[in-house]
Amino acid sequence: MIYGLIFSNNIQASAKTQRAGIEKFAQKRGFHIDQFVSYEDSPNITLFQSDDIIICYAWSCLGNTMVFIRTFIRYILRKKIHTFSATSKYCIDNTYSFDQFEYAFDLYEDIRSCFLSKKSADGAKKRIENGYSPGRQIGSKNTRHVLDGKEKTVWDMFARGASMYAIAKAVHVSAPTIKRFLSNQN
Repeated sequence: MIYGLIFSNNIQASAKTQRAGIEKFAQKRGFHIDQFVSYEDSPNITLFQSDDIIICYAWSCLGNTMVFIRTFIRYILRKKIHTFSATSKYCIDNTYSFDQFEYAFDLYEDIRSCFLSKKSADGAKKRIENGYSPGRQIGSKNTRHVLDGKEKTVWDMFARGASMYAIAKAVHVSAPTIKRFLSNQN
């Protein structure tokens, strides 16, 4: 099957522009689009099977997050799905082996991961050199609590033998909060 993939939340091109560009590209290549798939966030990628053809308006129209785009590219490489972009000359098809593309993509992901790891390590090293602790900063303790001003009510009800749930309901908190308060006070 040949799919036209339209990302309706794309800032660069409207759905109408994307559809027109995909139809023009398909006509130039001699394809007949069987189905247009329009989506807002991310399409159900399991819809696409091996030897299907996907035509999108631009590579940026595959999704709005890099996480989804990487997931999508990995999926089309594993399933050997031919993917074309109407606005660029790049495509994923039989011109090159899908295995070569997958190897290149894995290599890219490894380089990206190493770069991010090195960047994080360098940032931590610079913080230590500047006299800051490498971990999360220690914040101040809370000065306001949900039971502030209600302690007397809690103790009075507890002394009369009320259950934790009854006390919690009376002071508008959860029962574990009451239990924690009483255990911290003893």
